[in-house]
Amino acid sequence: MHSDLEKLVSRGKLEASAAEKLESLPPGTYCHHKSWGPGKVADWDRLNLKVIVDFIDKPGHALAMKFAATSLTAVAEDSFYGRLVSSPDELSDMAKSEPAELVKLALLSADGSMSLDQLEGMVKGSVVADGKYKSWWDSTKKKLKTDRQFVVPAKRTENLELRDSDIEPTEALIEDFRSARDLKSKSRALDAIIKDIQLYNGSEEMLFPVLEEITDTARKGAKLQFIPAVELILAREELRGKLKGGQDVELSASVSDVLGSNLDGVPELLETLPLGRMRQALRALPEAYGDDWKAKTLDLIAVSNLRTIGEIAAFLNDSDEKKMLTKYVQDNIQQRTITSDGLAWVCKERKGLASDIFDTDLSPSIMSSLEADQLNEEGAVRAANRLRDLIADDKELIPDLIDGANINTVRNFASRLLNSASFDELTRKSLFARIIKLNPQVQDLLSRSSEAKEEVLIVSEESLERRKEDYRRLIHEEIPQNREDIKIARSYGDLRENFEYKSAKDFQRVLMKRQSDLERDLKIAKPTQFENPDTNQASIGTVVGLSPVGAGKPLTYTILGAWDTDPDKGIIPYLSERAKEILEKSVGDTVTFTSESGEKEEYKLESIAAYQA
Repeated sequence: MHSDLEKLVSRGKLEASAAEKLESLPPGTYCHHKSWGPGKVADWDRLNLKVIVDFIDKPGHALAMKFAATSLTAVAEDSFYGRLVSSPDELSDMAKSEPAELVKLALLSADGSMSLDQLEGMVKGSVVADGKYKSWWDSTKKKLKTDRQFVVPAKRTENLELRDSDIEPTEALIEDFRSARDLKSKSRALDAIIKDIQLYNGSEEMLFPVLEEITDTARKGAKLQFIPAVELILAREELRGKLKGGQDVELSASVSDVLGSNLDGVPELLETLPLGRMRQALRALPEAYGDDWKAKTLDLIAVSNLRTIGEIAAFLNDSDEKKMLTKYVQDNIQQRTITSDGLAWVCKERKGLASDIFDTDLSPSIMSSLEADQLNEEGAVRAANRLRDLIADDKELIPDLIDGANINTVRNFASRLLNSASFDELTRKSLFARIIKLNPQVQDLLSRSSEAKEEVLIVSEESLERRKEDYRRLIHEEIPQNREDIKIARSYGDLRENFEYKSAKDFQRVLMKRQSDLERDLKIAKPTQFENPDTNQASIGTVVGLSPVGAGKPLTYTILGAWDTDPDKGIIPYLSERAKEILEKSVGDTVTFTSESGEKEEYKLESIAAYQA
């Protein structure tokens, strides 16, 4: 024991157990404290029984020797914490140029295993700036997943780990699969094996037991986790096909067996699968569905998105069922039951599989579908609409759609397009120009539209301020964040199969549409305080009392601006269906409402009073 510590113990100033621990913390030693972080022991103040530590944020901090003995941990100078004290700039440079090495250094300081929260606590703010940590970790995680030294967790609740340096890559990949705790993680681990399958050349038999484990795991999990179970079986089949002798391994569960365990889950499954795996699943449908597989496969079109519809159509065509496909789509168009994604597929494949379906009579169906989608999206953030986007982006679509059509069909289409709320004003004019190029005689529709009375929205001053704040947040927060999300997602590579990128781009279109709508609404908004309304009849800024004619309860409605609504207080906007029925009615008049079930409800207008804010 150090002579100074022996003296303190012999004089009863310090307990022997504390002295033994302080033995490893002489001046010059790098250390770490749970609350104050890393530092360096500067001195032992034997007179005052203190240990002086230069913490990064607390230089010259004094701790009682007994407390220091129990709360400080000695660390090596070349450890993560040691280097954070001695050479922080080197760690910052390492974070930029060799992020995997920085993570390895951190893991070595924690016996090879730590939570992602622990890693963030070590790196964020001290090595990587707070605002840049998320993007740094996203790019670093991608690098770690390709480095077999690391076990990267699928969930934040699991630990990041450093493998033993002597483990073979082939064994590491199998270990990743076996240590994965859920089906999605196992699928990712299996994909990693498939990606590096060349490592197993000559030793394919190592993976035969894995094929059996996959089968058992997927079969057990199919009931509760249908989609991940199918993904696992599809990955198993891909792996099996790449292994020499893999087809000779007898396995009890096929793709069609797992699909057949939950046929209701097939539509959602197809939407989540990457293209290659989706095609595998489609090929298994005949066996899964049985004798009625053609009709059931066609029925998937009504509940699928554009990408999935395209693959279903290609599969049916490859199965010599193009005639059945064509008839099914034509029938749905005639019955107005086809979805906007179904129409988008017809437009996209107008010179391919849908060439027998696409004609000039399609334009009314397209506009009706867009209008119906617009109504369904009322009051909520509009979803990305692939039919709308295709019409706007495909410059040859409208010319193809009206080529050879009679002038009445063209005028009807052009008129509905000009008045469509599905497109912003700039897009409407651009689309209309494509029509004029082929049919100049419809140009008068544009002049009539521009001469129409400009629309005005009457709004309360409070709701106008809220809408302005929505616009400010959209422009300064949501759109910039979306740009950053797109940038990060693009860094993941392979944009064709990059879900994060596609999702961010879809949301970008939603945000652009919201921007256009807000700018238009703010431009035509006319604020008011609803002072001195006309109480001789129901008008904007009045409170009306209604009594039922027959059964029912009395109603009171306050009719305010376009953006004012509070059902609990009876406040309704003047553009609502109920307000439109009440407006311009006088005391004693009858008002008729239509209930949600479609029944007519009659009320008598009993009173009209001015709204008091």
